[in-house]
Amino acid sequence: MAGSSLPLVSVIVPAHNAASFVSDAIQSVYAQDYSRIEVVLIDDGSVDDTSALVQRRFPLVRVIRQKNAGVAAARNAGLREATGDLVCFLDADDVWLPGKLSAQVQYMTTHQEVGLLFHRWHVWEPDGAGNYVLPEIAPASNPVDVVPEASGWLHPLLLLDCIIQTSTVMIRRETYEAVGFFDTSLASGEDYDYWLRTAHCCEQHQLAATLSCYRVTPGSLSQKVYPVSFEYQVVLRAIERWGLPRGGSRGIGAGAIRGRLSNLAFDHGYRQFKAGLSVSALGGFRTAIKHDPLHMRAWAYLVVSWVNVVLSHKI
Repeated sequence: MAGSSLPLVSVIVPAHNAASFVSDAIQSVYAQDYSRIEVVLIDDGSVDDTSALVQRRFPLVRVIRQKNAGVAAARNAGLREATGDLVCFLDADDVWLPGKLSAQVQYMTTHQEVGLLFHRWHVWEPDGAGNYVLPEIAPASNPVDVVPEASGWLHPLLLLDCIIQTSTVMIRRETYEAVGFFDTSLASGEDYDYWLRTAHCCEQHQLAATLSCYRVTPGSLSQKVYPVSFEYQVVLRAIERWGLPRGGSRGIGAGAIRGRLSNLAFDHGYRQFKAGLSVSALGGFRTAIKHDPLHMRAWAYLVVSWVNVVLSHKI
């Protein structure tokens, strides 16, 4: 295919106080070997010069400003603005690697059964001086090769792990129109919830190539300690809505799901514990034990948290 026969790809970039990194993100889009794109940046109530910087450096980007409402609301605003046949999401602190768009468009064009396509990604951490140096990642010999075990009807697999990273996703317009919008009630895990919902509408495939970098930054939403475990809520809600996988689909049975819920509750309790929030930690460890009474680490931390609460005269 060439020229106007190529599908238009809308790239949605939510940004909140992202002036430090957003230029890297957008530059990685325009550096792609695919030209039929529109970039929509949703400035989610930034108080720095994110919007001005983007408008000055990238005049083709459509900048939409809104009051700070969270990343889910920003992505939803982007979906309303998008006009492309295909949509990609790119977080403002991530970057794409060369060949991402052309590989994904090629695959989506030849696999109409796939409603959502993602790929492998590199976890991008700063060096000892705090600088982000792009890694040298050799291009794939065949960028449209897939990971068979992570391709197909993925709902059972997604219940055990959020194997999809937002900046890797390409989704068809008809798919997101069927799924709807991101859940703005979730301060975190809204993307995980969306991939689980999408898994009931279409096949999801993973390309084997590494085509993006996920930047790990201090103070990001993924590093924040929340009073509740949104990931636990997302998985529990999915089970309540659609039930457990039938017949051990993809080898995943009820025991594995109980273990998943127990571990998510434990992880939440442990984060609360490390933050010195022993009362909140107790709830997480109790929930972990409810799902798996033999979770020995949960029992141990439950006891320690209880002692901490007693000694601090919280109860």
